[in-house]
Amino acid sequence: MPVNSASAPDELAKGQWNDAYRLDGHANLWGDPPVPYVVNAAKLFADHSAFVVLDLPCGDGRNLPPLAQAATVVLGGDTSLNAMGIARTVVAKAAADNVVFHETDVFATGLPDDSVDGIFCWDLLGHLTEPEKALQELHRVCRPGGHIVANMWTMGDCQVADPGMVAIGPKEYRDHADFYCKFYDRPDLDAYLAACGLSDEVSAVEQLRWMEPPHAGYRPYFHEHESLAFTLRKRSR
Repeated sequence: MPVNSASAPDELAKGQWNDAYRLDGHANLWGDPPVPYVVNAAKLFADHSAFVVLDLPCGDGRNLPPLAQAATVVLGGDTSLNAMGIARTVVAKAAADNVVFHETDVFATGLPDDSVDGIFCWDLLGHLTEPEKALQELHRVCRPGGHIVANMWTMGDCQVADPGMVAIGPKEYRDHADFYCKFYDRPDLDAYLAACGLSDEVSAVEQLRWMEPPHAGYRPYFHEHESLAFTLRKRSR
């Protein structure tokens, strides 16, 4: 299978994200607790005896401690070295000594085919202008019978109403930091999965709402997120 490559906007965003993860005096970028749905993903991976789980992007490490309880080895993957530096501190505080960090591009992970048992991909696909390539790469490295758990934001997510959001197309925006954001309803998600050739591997789709605490220096108030979480189980050959 040919190696995917990022579009020019998605490639540019990698440097922007690395800059965004500079500490600037904060303990981590946002200081959030794990996203609630990571508990569901961790249980799914554990129930299927996952040996290696990939968290991509791991960001500041918020979701790594729960995942570390679900598998023998967890790969914390990100293109941002700054993010992984923060995540190492989070992992150390949680004494999660089975986490290994790996500079990882979702378009070209560098991992072998069928090499991981579970993948948690949260709050990434909606930032990509070519999300089909990303999910196809995740699917390539997931072993047959393994699971991919990911999400897409809906138009009910608080980000849509954020100051500084600029509409650039139907359900498409540039946020205050000039990151691309696309929001999905269920027909959009179904069309996306069909375009990836993965409709028949969907095992669950759930609409989620949850509150998050104020962010240090950004969105300094309690706010509500809404996403469509979906789970794929890769077909056995």
